[in-house]
Amino acid sequence: MEEKKVSTLFEEMRKDISNFINSTLELGKLEVFEKISLSASAIVYGLMLGSALVIALLFILVTAGLYLGEMLQSYWMGFGIVAAFTLLITIIILIVGGPFKKKFTSRVVRFLMKNDDNDGKNSK
Repeated sequence: MEEKKVSTLFEEMRKDISNFINSTLELGKLEVFEKISLSASAIVYGLMLGSALVIALLFILVTAGLYLGEMLQSYWMGFGIVAAFTLLITIIILIVGGPFKKKFTSRVVRFLMKNDDNDGKNSK
């Protein structure tokens, strides 16, 4: 009779350990889904904001080209000046691109680590 109780106890312990492992795996999966969804929403928001800024910049550059064209009495000169200015800004961005990439990478890592720290505080 005592042997049956011990075997029942071990069977219950095995079920509990199995449930614990399944729950831990499910929790890990949910945490990964949360991080992916937060990252995806940040990316989509950034793309939407970036698209709006690109469209606004396009209209500003066209307006500047038309204005300079009126001032210089030659539209091709006005748009040429705007194109040269845009190329100059592009070259400056390419030169300064290395530190910008490092800063951007650091921000992404900080964002993910902040979310990880918040998860650790909430679970304790």
